[in-house]
Amino acid sequence: MREKGIFANPFRMMSPKLDTEVTRLEDYYKKPYAESVSLEEGLLIMISKEIEMTRILSKCVVTCPEPLAQQCQTLAEAIHRQEKVLTRDLVSSKVRGELLKGVIRFPYRLERIGDLLESMLRCCRIKARDHIPFSEKAHAELDQLFAVLTDMMTNLRDAFRTPNRILLEHILSQGHKLRQMVEDFKITHWDRLEAGFCAVEASPVYRDILDSFRLINEYLEKMAQTLLDLGARIPTEDAVGQS
Repeated sequence: MREKGIFANPFRMMSPKLDTEVTRLEDYYKKPYAESVSLEEGLLIMISKEIEMTRILSKCVVTCPEPLAQQCQTLAEAIHRQEKVLTRDLVSSKVRGELLKGVIRFPYRLERIGDLLESMLRCCRIKARDHIPFSEKAHAELDQLFAVLTDMMTNLRDAFRTPNRILLEHILSQGHKLRQMVEDFKITHWDRLEAGFCAVEASPVYRDILDSFRLINEYLEKMAQTLLDLGARIPTEDAVGQS
C-alpha cells in the first residue's frame, strides 16, 4: 500500500538532482534567474521570489516607498524571464504523457501569479501617489489575507521539494479558507461603502487587490491538486528503482 504522506516527486523524476542543492529556502529568492536549470530548481526560484514579493506588498499597502516597490518589480521581471526558460526546456524535453501534461502548466501558473502580484503593486503605487486612504478595517483584512497567502505559498514551495499528500491537502484547505475570506471581505467592503465608512476612491483599488488574491489562490490550488493527481498516477521513485 502506498504511504499516505510522501509520494512520487514528478520534478525529481524529470531531473534526479538539483543543479544546486537547496539548503536555505528562505534566501532562495535572491538567486537570479538561470538559463540552464532543472525544472524543480527553476520552480523554487520562481515561487521563492513570489513569497518575497508578497512580504514586500504587505508593507507597501500601508506605505509604498519607491525603493521597496522597485525591489518588488525587479523580482517580478526575474519571474517572467525564468518562466520562458522553463517552458522552453519542457517543450523541447523528451518527457511526454501524463508527466508532461501535469507539469507543463506550472511555470505559466507561477508567472500568472507574478502578474497578479504586479497588479497589487500597481494598486499600492496608485494608493500612495493619490493619497487614497484605506480604513483600519480594510488594512486588518489585507493583513489576514497576506498572512494566509504567504503561508500557502511557503507550503507549496515545500511541496515542490517533497510532495506530501497531507501537506498538499492542507494547501487545498487553506485555499478554501482564503477564497471564503475574500468573499466575506468583499461583502463587508460594500457594507462600509454604503455606510460611508469607506472613501469612494479607495473602493476600486481595494476590490482590485481582492480580485488578485482570488486569482492567485486559484492558481495555487490548481498546482496543489495537480501534484496530488500525479502522485496517484505515476509510480513512486522507489517503485521505479525496483522495476
